[in-house]
Amino acid sequence: MTVIEQLKHEAELLPEPLAQEVLDFLLFVRTRRAKAWPPAFFEHTAGAWKGEPLERSPQGEQEERLELE
Repeated sequence: MTVIEQLKHEAELLPEPLAQEVLDFLLFVRTRRAKAWPPAFFEHTAGAWKGEPLERSPQGEQEERLELE
């Protein structure tokens, strides 16, 4: 049983308004986890660029702004 399943089971034992709030939060957590980076994503992609070396072009001078009073 996963942690979320265990928490869902525990939430079902709570009074209705609180149980619904906990279940809504668990749904939010599950949705956010699905949008996370896949396991080992950075290990497989960091340093993987095979093209010409990337160069940052000159940025120019920083503009002067009025001082806030």
